[in-house]
Amino acid sequence: MEVNVDNCLEAVNKEIQIKCEEKVNESETAKKECQPESVAEDIQLKSEEKVNGTEPVKKEYQSESLAEKIPITSEEKDSEVGLEEIKDQTGSVTKEDPFAYLDRDDFTSEKYKIEIRNLPKHYGIAEFKKLINSKLALNCSKVKTPNRNGKWLYMCFRSEEDKNTALGILNGYNWKNTKLDASNAKAVPDPLVRKRNEQFDDSPDVKKIKLDNAGAEQQMISAVTPLYNISYDEQLIQKTNSIKNVLMDYSRRLKRIKCGQGIFDWLKKQQDENNGLPCKLLEIQSLKDDPEKCVGYRNKCEFTIGMDVENKEPVVGFRVGAYNQGKTSVAPIHNISNVPQRMKDVVKCFQDLVRASKLPVFDPENYSGHWRQLTVRLSLKTEQLMLICVVHTENMEESALNSLKQLILSYFTEGAGTVCKVDSLYFQKAKKRAAGEGNSFPLELLHGQGYIVEEVKGLKLRISPESFFQINTAASEILFDAAKDLASINSQTTVLDVCCGSGTIGLSIAKDCAQVIGVEIQEEAVNMAKLNATENGITNAIFFAGKAEEVMNKREFQNPENANDVVAIVDPPRAGLHNKAILLLRRMTHLKRLVYMSCNPKGAMQNFLSLSMAESKTKQGAPFVPVKAVPVDMFPQTPHCELIVYFERL
Repeated sequence: MEVNVDNCLEAVNKEIQIKCEEKVNESETAKKECQPESVAEDIQLKSEEKVNGTEPVKKEYQSESLAEKIPITSEEKDSEVGLEEIKDQTGSVTKEDPFAYLDRDDFTSEKYKIEIRNLPKHYGIAEFKKLINSKLALNCSKVKTPNRNGKWLYMCFRSEEDKNTALGILNGYNWKNTKLDASNAKAVPDPLVRKRNEQFDDSPDVKKIKLDNAGAEQQMISAVTPLYNISYDEQLIQKTNSIKNVLMDYSRRLKRIKCGQGIFDWLKKQQDENNGLPCKLLEIQSLKDDPEKCVGYRNKCEFTIGMDVENKEPVVGFRVGAYNQGKTSVAPIHNISNVPQRMKDVVKCFQDLVRASKLPVFDPENYSGHWRQLTVRLSLKTEQLMLICVVHTENMEESALNSLKQLILSYFTEGAGTVCKVDSLYFQKAKKRAAGEGNSFPLELLHGQGYIVEEVKGLKLRISPESFFQINTAASEILFDAAKDLASINSQTTVLDVCCGSGTIGLSIAKDCAQVIGVEIQEEAVNMAKLNATENGITNAIFFAGKAEEVMNKREFQNPENANDVVAIVDPPRAGLHNKAILLLRRMTHLKRLVYMSCNPKGAMQNFLSLSMAESKTKQGAPFVPVKAVPVDMFPQTPHCELIVYFERL
């Protein structure tokens, strides 16, 4: 059915604005009657007052016309069934089948799954994927591993035929002098249904505690900001101790591998000089001298659109728990300490639109509904704002989709959402991915410029929707200074910026060095890095797109103009740098110093060890060993901490 967008927009905005005006004109007596029932609700109302200059629209308003204008398919109506609706003929709630999802038409990787056992003692997942995809040409859609280098793994397929073909080939197949054992694997029960079924379990060990909205919010706050109720000084002590444990683990693991006598002697000397640590640990760097910057510091958040626990009302916030824990409810974020107030106000304003639309929110249990996610990027210095509205478009007619996009656009450019002052508004489709599809769908710019501008170290940098940028802008300046100081950069230094993103680190130190040569796998980020360099008048920085392990074979990396003083600054994703890239860095004989920045030090451990292992046929080039390390607190109120390690050739 075609949607009349003007009518929809008029209905939504009228409902919101009229209710606001009514609230302003109400008598004091009427206001007292409408007082919020809880402290949390009171805070939420006050946040809305800051945005609109009036009292907020309460949950009573709804736009009847919008629900009629944007159709919901019959399949969606059938699937929107809560636990309270699953009843037998007597009206009582009944136990659900946790495997019912296997009978639905939509694809799940659990439908056609096999188990592979008796794997070789030493193998890599990449090797196994090459075997099944390239050599055996099996149509495998996914490989699941219970743990790294585990004794078994799972393979998933898109049809019974593909599964049976793989069983016939792999059962008894000889790989690396080992005969593989392949068999059908049991599907796992739906964790959400399993959780609901616990109410029928008479075991005293099962805790049957029904969560209300206040309890759900507290659970979410404790998960998102676990250290919120601990003094900041104590937080820094805990993080320092955590980093010490990582460094000590490095020493223990290095001793267990074939590191060579030279490295063993070096390690013993370092531990004697540094109280058991493999290198000097400097004092943790933080914003503790500016307490206001230790809260509300996040410049990017991805908010889930879902239902609250108690009233089943649409909420834009954070998930209370993971789906595999049997949780899909969402709690509001107005009491989360690391989200800035303006971002909270924007989320509340968007939530008003979601509720007024009466369009169903996305349900991860049955893949129905539409409103799914809101990503907010905010510059705390320039105050520029970007919104990315993610909508699940399965079972949605094209005309309705176009009307919804127009509704969102009009809401933020003409309607009640104008108070948000959105500089960049994007729309993104989301649906269940088919085999071979990427992790995301194209972004569509609905309004404004395609980026926001952030200021760091005197530079003005463009941030696009998919650009990587440190989540804490103020702390990132401390991070970049610490990395530069550790690397001893001067006017004769060539900096290899590995995993450079949109060029933030390299460009921030370009004025202090001879040249910056960056590499980043995302082409769009590299284009942004080049543009950022041009707009800031930086001429001594060049950037390349591609995999680090491939691009670093280029002449610019292997034979830079200033080859006598070269340092690499590595800032990889949480999983670390590909081992091939580590080996390539080791083979660069002109590279004498390396700075490794990690937001997940435990995840970077294998990279640390690969850099430090003794030279061999596969690990050519003298090893790198840690000389200094400094923790940087980028994430106050949470246990996470950035670690910078400075390595030198042994």
